[in-house]
Amino acid sequence: MRKYAIITTWLIGFFAVVTSVQMQGCANIVPPSGGPKDSLPPYLVVAKPKDSSLNIQPKEIVIAFNEYITTEAIQENLIISPGIKTTPLIDARLNMLRIRINDTLDKNTTYSVKFGNAIKDVNEGNILKNFTYVFSTGNYLDSGRLSGTVRTAETGVIDSTLIVILHPTNKDSAIYKDKPLYYAKVDGKGKFEFTFLPTTAFSVFVLPNDYNKRYDDSTKLFGFLNTPLQISAQTDSQQLYVFQAHQKVEKKKASTAANNKNVKKVVSGLKYMKSIEGNEQDLLTDLTLTFETPVQFNDSFPIVLCDTLNKPLPNYTVSIDTATKKMVTIHYDWVESTPMRLIIPKRSLLDSNQNYIAKADTIKFITKSDAAYGSALVRVSGYQNMGHPILLLTKENKLAFSYPIKQSLIQMLKLPPGDYDLKVLDDTNNNGIWDTGKYNNSIKQQPEIVKKLTDILNIKANWENEVNVIINK
Repeated sequence: MRKYAIITTWLIGFFAVVTSVQMQGCANIVPPSGGPKDSLPPYLVVAKPKDSSLNIQPKEIVIAFNEYITTEAIQENLIISPGIKTTPLIDARLNMLRIRINDTLDKNTTYSVKFGNAIKDVNEGNILKNFTYVFSTGNYLDSGRLSGTVRTAETGVIDSTLIVILHPTNKDSAIYKDKPLYYAKVDGKGKFEFTFLPTTAFSVFVLPNDYNKRYDDSTKLFGFLNTPLQISAQTDSQQLYVFQAHQKVEKKKASTAANNKNVKKVVSGLKYMKSIEGNEQDLLTDLTLTFETPVQFNDSFPIVLCDTLNKPLPNYTVSIDTATKKMVTIHYDWVESTPMRLIIPKRSLLDSNQNYIAKADTIKFITKSDAAYGSALVRVSGYQNMGHPILLLTKENKLAFSYPIKQSLIQMLKLPPGDYDLKVLDDTNNNGIWDTGKYNNSIKQQPEIVKKLTDILNIKANWENEVNVIINK
């Protein structure tokens, strides 16, 4: 007992001395150098009121650490739960952290002040990770915990810019109108955790960590649990998936030249980029011409796909995309190692300012050979517990190929060389594509789920590649 009394007396003395030094306004104190490199983060020595205090309504909290500290992006890291109206004033000097609270706190409520990774020591920058100070305005600390993971439904990847939000179950419109009582950040592994929660039921949502923290835009990433969740002392393994109900539509900028009648039209000829690499056309994709401005066809001078004798080929189509009107697509069932020509007549295309193809052009190219591609034999297991599984091959989270899984062996032909991430889509409505979710007053529909697999399919040219894929629950 005498040992603990001595330690307590020393801590109180230390706290008093540091406070006295701070009040005298000393600055630029440089700790002595030398000795082994410090690799340990700072830790709490004493706090007033002490950590985990009960029956208090503090206006000021002072925390002392064992060494000099500094803070970085503290307001971005700070989370006070449940939320209060006015953000506290926080001042860090020497080894002290002072928190000033201007709001009146709710009665019989447990408050946690989480600093994330904002606190670190001065010398080596060792971060005190996830430091939390907690107190209660009542006579006990809430003990509820909630943890889980968040993934993007369409890609299966993690987005660490998201937060998980808790709202009372008796407020159906809270996610649209109110800032959350409780929220937790999603980390780089997709995990989140709440502590010191009241053991009651909450509605659970996911949103981007923006200023509003509300579902005020259907183009935001959003996720939800179908039913309210009862919080207990250990509520684990909640899996949430986020989706965009609607894609963002970029507004078209008005053309200054088109709106100004005094601007003279400059005809310099339309310029375009062709999709052909070198002089080879991919067997699996369309040939495209991309322009800087929207274009339209001049039917009097059609674009023609020909053989080497300039004889038009049968069954090809030429079209302009309906969205931007800047891409001309030539679709054809390409045959390997075949020399061809695309004839683009003068004046075959016009833009909105009546600029046109000023000079006829003939693009000479040859289709790639089958040897430029690889094939794959994929053995799949664990798909039987899914309704309509589809194996997805993606590059940089963009879909390259998809194969419905109807048996344990899938033969894939003509795959361009490279590494493909493997994912599986649980296509619940069996329409062959991923479908997003919906959340409004009348419809609450979860998105279809894409699961990212650990396997990578490496394709080599002119080679049959094999891989075994296991789909876990």
